[in-house]
Amino acid sequence: MKRTLLSLCIGALSMMAYAQDNPRITTLDLSASELAHYMAPGWNLGNTLEAGNSANIFTNNGGTSTETAWQGTKTTQEVINMVKANGFNSVRIPTAWVMGHLTDRASMTIDPAWLARVKEIVDYCINANLYVVLNDHWDGGWMEYDGFTTGADVEAKKEQLRKLWTNIAMAFRDYDERLIFAGMNEPGVGGASPEASGSLMFDPYTENEKLAAFVTRLQAYEQVFIDAVRATGGNNARRVLVVQGPDTNIGQTNRYYDVSRLTDSATGRLMVEIHHYDPYQFCGMSADASWGKMWYYWYGHAPARASSDRIAPDAQRTAIQTNMNTLKTNFVDKGYPVIVGEYGCNHRTLAPTVGTQANHDESVKYWYEFSTQYAYEAGLIPFVWDTNNLGRPSMTVFGRSALTVNDQTIYDGIFAGDQAGRAAFNAIYPEPSSTSGVALATASDAQPAKVYDLSGRVVVSSATDFAQLHLSKGIYIYKGKKYIVR
Repeated sequence: MKRTLLSLCIGALSMMAYAQDNPRITTLDLSASELAHYMAPGWNLGNTLEAGNSANIFTNNGGTSTETAWQGTKTTQEVINMVKANGFNSVRIPTAWVMGHLTDRASMTIDPAWLARVKEIVDYCINANLYVVLNDHWDGGWMEYDGFTTGADVEAKKEQLRKLWTNIAMAFRDYDERLIFAGMNEPGVGGASPEASGSLMFDPYTENEKLAAFVTRLQAYEQVFIDAVRATGGNNARRVLVVQGPDTNIGQTNRYYDVSRLTDSATGRLMVEIHHYDPYQFCGMSADASWGKMWYYWYGHAPARASSDRIAPDAQRTAIQTNMNTLKTNFVDKGYPVIVGEYGCNHRTLAPTVGTQANHDESVKYWYEFSTQYAYEAGLIPFVWDTNNLGRPSMTVFGRSALTVNDQTIYDGIFAGDQAGRAAFNAIYPEPSSTSGVALATASDAQPAKVYDLSGRVVVSSATDFAQLHLSKGIYIYKGKKYIVR
């Protein structure tokens, strides 16, 4: 494969010996918008490190075996390499910390064995030259639900959150900018949504008062997350961080969330997160309900004989596109890239009496294509949800044990959308033309010289001409210069 090499000169420092002993030196200093260029598309290591039992909150009763509690495959370097080889550039790692992995509740100390396993999987991703989003997921609801209910001790929750993220951030402080932290997952879930009728939170206030109180509380927690990470110093002082809109709901985030209310000692280092499983009747509904029926088809892909209540109306498509474009206006255009931390649509097996399988398959493919393309065109970075459930209905892209694509329909839809939207995405996030900050350099300018990856590890021990090397795609340091291999 022909590779184009782009060399960008950056300031050289004599740090070779230090880098070899400390293999995670920050070598670039990209803003969130600059980093976004490299991240799409993304993939979720779903149903894996976030698995466990909510009865284990604030205990160490989970253990490392929870990795396979909700799916059966232990994560390996080969699994992550497969994800990279199939075109993904980022991995989001949903993670539980409080639900079964704390050795001390007062200090929010994380079980060393669990922390080592999380770091091992992060390393798999870094080794594959993938960007990583590491979060505190649902985690038994200790924060995402309990922190938003009526009567919650907000100050106590803030302190727990501060201690937890201090511990996580300290453990990963020396990782380079390919590691990104996300403070929560879907804050306010479980009935605490600001638009949920009869919500547990802030009764008996009016809905508008609930909304104001909800967002204020959410951003108070997020400010604690940001401050805790920054206070640990090192690479965390300017690491890109992700904050979540309310419920990570697109509409609520567009209407009620003002990221500029957050303060950050690092400039241009915040991203915003939303999730996309819309419309629910097509993407996630598993049985007809009194308020509506499942939709099996997506727009023009329905057979003529299908009843109208089985077809997603075109207004849904327009609404999705409009909401994505509004995210661009509200956040992306103001320097806050948006990640679609999860998106997915259940691929079902239809009985002949229910509908036509081929048309359903085409509908699913089109949903992924449409969602990916229009996310790109709005400057959103999509991370497909993947559960490693090989049956149906499911949102499983890869079969991890077999190291193969499990659902070609979903996969083809994602990359059809990737192809259709890539030019627009790159126009919003052009490749950075210059960098600042720390750069690795060889000890001298003599030939031959070593080639480093962005973690400071030697990938070629002796090279006389970088252009003659056959390296995989990525960014490398050679004789004090940055080379991008495409």
